Amino acid sequence: MAQLKPQRMGFVSSIGGGYKIVGFFYPSSAPEIKGVVQICHGMAEYLARFEYMIEKLNDAGYHVCGMDMPGHGATYELNKEAGYPKGYFGGAPNAWQILLTDIMGMHEYAVERFGKEGLKYILYGHSMGSFVARSVFSTPRYNKQFDGYVFSSTMGPKPEVGFGKFLSSVACVFGGKKKKNNLLTGIAFGSYNKHIRNPKTGLEWLSTDDEAVRKYHEDPMCGFRFTSDGFRTLFSLIGFMQSNQAYAQIPDRPCYLPYGTEDPVGNYGKGVEQVVEKLKAAGANVKSKSYGPVRHEIINEPSMRDEYISDLIEYFDSVPLA
Repeated sequence: MAQLKPQRMGFVSSIGGGYKIVGFFYPSSAPEIKGVVQICHGMAEYLARFEYMIEKLNDAGYHVCGMDMPGHGATYELNKEAGYPKGYFGGAPNAWQILLTDIMGMHEYAVERFGKEGLKYILYGHSMGSFVARSVFSTPRYNKQFDGYVFSSTMGPKPEVGFGKFLSSVACVFGGKKKKNNLLTGIAFGSYNKHIRNPKTGLEWLSTDDEAVRKYHEDPMCGFRFTSDGFRTLFSLIGFMQSNQAYAQIPDRPCYLPYGTEDPVGNYGKGVEQVVEKLKAAGANVKSKSYGPVRHEIINEPSMRDEYISDLIEYFDSVPLA
């Protein structure tokens, strides 16, 4: 694969205090440009991990953009000297809403960069990024700014999320917002490898490909532990996206939910199927696809990723311009 050279930009975050977000543009040079795909990456990773997919999308006629979220990737690197650690979203009680504001800020810069006329805009979220995308999907002042949505490897209903939010909020008050939270890390991820025989790293739930797991394990910008503030932000996103209010506010825009049946985040497919049914009951224009016994990162499943990306492109092509 050729080395992609994204165009990098920085913009001031709604967090305040001079905090800056690092965003990236991957313009397509295809003869026909169909639209713009904005990617929301997952927890404890960064946008450049999607460059295999980005190159395929560029070849298919899609500009791609996205940002490294607060406490992640290049955004973390830019702000670390100011005392912002990895897995920290700025410390505000409503940090999850501030994150949505910054996601929409990135969208506005994409419109400024690529234009609007004749181009469809699609928001793609993977894992935690799907929680962000689902929250945008359920926020009326934002949700019609995209023509279509993808919630990849998303989470099913989690009634216990309220308790997680309570624990993380207490930890922010008494343990410090910026401190890594080992307790919540264990609660959130401790069972993810339980179906895997002889795990070596504890990260095998991510992919069946040993090389992909090794690269993630050895990457200092991946797999780090969230702070108490990070967990509060994460649980707040989940709490909103699965609320009755969220389902009552969905737009008339298509959404697509791809998933694997060996992914613990989606409760091995069952949780994603529950979300699909709830979206249908709420009147959503929803499509889903099971990729069978693959794990969390479908784009890192060698036997499936090209089919997955081809399906994404087919879906993007089918999204009407609103």
